[in-house]
Amino acid sequence: MKKAVGFDQKIQLHQLDFIANEIPRMSSRDALYQLVDERLMADIGGAKSRANARTILFKIWFLVSDEHIELRDRALEMFQCATREEKLVLHWGMCLLAYPFFKDTVEQLGYLFSLQDELTSEQIGRKVKGLYGERRRVEVSVNAVLSSLRSWGVLDMARRNTYTIAAKTNISSSELKKWLVQVMLIVTGKTVIELGHLSGEPCIFPFELSVLESELSGNHLEITRQGIGRLLVGLK
Repeated sequence: MKKAVGFDQKIQLHQLDFIANEIPRMSSRDALYQLVDERLMADIGGAKSRANARTILFKIWFLVSDEHIELRDRALEMFQCATREEKLVLHWGMCLLAYPFFKDTVEQLGYLFSLQDELTSEQIGRKVKGLYGERRRVEVSVNAVLSSLRSWGVLDMARRNTYTIAAKTNISSSELKKWLVQVMLIVTGKTVIELGHLSGEPCIFPFELSVLESELSGNHLEITRQGIGRLLVGLK
């Protein structure tokens, strides 16, 4: 059975900002649908491309699975007073939750960037096709993720089809750290992650995540000790 892809359209940050800002104000799905569609007309002329973008935006922020509603609601609450950089982290986490294809693609980017300073679209395409198969849809979606990340300021283009990481974003908010760690544990399927290794998780390669034990106290995460000075974080 072929793995689902889905993320097949370039998505811009201001589009993600718009839907995240409007969700708390909307009384119905139809009203939000109409509002987002009107907003996208300024960016996307074609009806099919606009419908694709709308579908992605709704899956990321509105039509979330039941098990992720609490995380989404916390994200929306933080979003209201978040900085530009913090909003990017929230969008990133919601994309990881919504689209396994997005998670797998950025994870492969993270692996490659841990080994080299720049990579080509062909390299990442081969890695993702190894997971999803030699399909035209996979190639289109890899390019959609890459173009989205470039427009978000996550990737720079060194030369044609060659990418480098832009300046990494440091995460300072303790509440945002807790939220992102919870997202990471869910999407990676890991039981625990060592505190000192959190920032090295490939799926969050654009971010600097330094976490103290005291910052992860709460209802969703628990810290365990293994050996001398080794702290592990997992879901409760």
